[in-house]
Amino acid sequence: MLVLATGMRRREIGLLRTIGAGPGQIRRMILGEAAVVGVLGSLAGCAAGIAAAPLLRGILDGLDVAPPDSGITVSAWPLLTACAVGVGVSVIAAWAAGRKAARVAPIEALLDSRSANQAMGRGRWIAGLVALALGAVLAAGTALTGADDRINLALLATMTLIVAAALLTPVLVGPVGRALTAPFQRFGSAGPVLIRAELVAGSRRAASLVAPVIAAVGFAVLLSGIVETMRVAYPAGEALKVAGQTIVTPAGTPGNTDEVAAANPVGKAALPTRAFVGTSSGRPTVLDVLGTRDPRWNRPGEAVLGERTARELGLERGRDVPVRFADGATVTLRIAEVLPDDPARGDFVVPRDLVRAHDPAALTDDIFVPADAEASDAVPGTALHDAAAYALADYETDSELTDSLATMLIVIAVGYSVIAVANSMATAAHGRRRDVAVMRSVGGTVPQLLLLSVGETAVVVVVGAALGILVTLPPLAGMASGLSQATSADVGLHLDTGAVAAAVAGTLLAAVTAGVAVTWRTLRGTP
Repeated sequence: MLVLATGMRRREIGLLRTIGAGPGQIRRMILGEAAVVGVLGSLAGCAAGIAAAPLLRGILDGLDVAPPDSGITVSAWPLLTACAVGVGVSVIAAWAAGRKAARVAPIEALLDSRSANQAMGRGRWIAGLVALALGAVLAAGTALTGADDRINLALLATMTLIVAAALLTPVLVGPVGRALTAPFQRFGSAGPVLIRAELVAGSRRAASLVAPVIAAVGFAVLLSGIVETMRVAYPAGEALKVAGQTIVTPAGTPGNTDEVAAANPVGKAALPTRAFVGTSSGRPTVLDVLGTRDPRWNRPGEAVLGERTARELGLERGRDVPVRFADGATVTLRIAEVLPDDPARGDFVVPRDLVRAHDPAALTDDIFVPADAEASDAVPGTALHDAAAYALADYETDSELTDSLATMLIVIAVGYSVIAVANSMATAAHGRRRDVAVMRSVGGTVPQLLLLSVGETAVVVVVGAALGILVTLPPLAGMASGLSQATSADVGLHLDTGAVAAAVAGTLLAAVTAGVAVTWRTLRGTP
């Protein structure tokens, strides 16, 4: 938006150049204004964030994900970091705009403000093509990277492609504007002709308006698409891990009892508990300890650790470690093995009988009975599931939380972008006061000019929404391809059409409201 505002001040800058202001003074003026705006905006944002913290805490409490008895603490470093980023982005944007504005000759700036809206420069072409190539590479990488990095890489690819689309938009605005307005020209109205002429002549100004729309719609498509794609991929992946097994789960009870475990003597039947475990520093830490009956790790007096847990505790194979259980008794165990991390095994595994001896109230987790054994639900309060049904039920347990958090992220990300859209549209409408006055003087009525503002805004939002969807599809497709390979299941690209439609409608409403409001105020002061 700073680039748009600076481009619209070419006449003012030309006047300053005419009375003797040098390029350096122009740059310093623009940088100083941007720094002040950045500081004020950052302070306002920090204050709003602090004020909204209780509301966010209430949402997390409603989702039952906030730690018990936790409070709201205001730390200095996040606020300082946010202010530094806000001011830095403002200054960098102003430097890019001011550098070009300061090079314009005084007479050129005074002649025609539209000269800034002509063809793209070489630097913008290069930056746009480089960003496009990098985004394509990152999108392809989402299909090849590991599961832990796939979502982060999809986000990075989308942001890179959004930047590329914003830089290259001036090339597309004119042709797309002609295509969208062509069907309406046969009705003989001057509105479509004026809209097309404005988009063609002011392609760079229009591109500045399109950029925040791309971001708003792009993030809505990406975040909702990730959730919808994972809704299919996660159950498929989990079902693959337990394929062929029958899972014995509690039905109406908090867990499986020893009687259930005895009725299903074959298969994984982890018995979890919490215990204080000694570390290399001598200070014990609380860990989740799993009691196992797997003969590979069910060894009296021994424990098996995952590599990450062993590294965090500073322990290694052969070391003795004290473990204090729920009954207060401390048992010294020897670390028999340190194995690669495996959630199915556990991070700190001890014999099942040891856990039962020191935690009589512990209940067994779901029991995984292999295909060559028979599962039993003879004990009341148990149910049997195959791999697919178990994976789907497990996902549904967390889906409400996932959907709520995703919705919250979409609202925050799209909300900020919609604010940028509204500000950009208001700034552009304010800068066209003279155009509105001229059209009013030659006979344009208030409804006609308001409808013209709505038409221009709608075309800009349509272009931005289309680009926002297009730049998001490659990363999502790459992520879906990677998930298909990881889960050996057919995982396609899935979109939440409701979220996408809401993002487009919200962006259009904000843009039209801002543009019409400023145009209406201009018309009220025009005879």
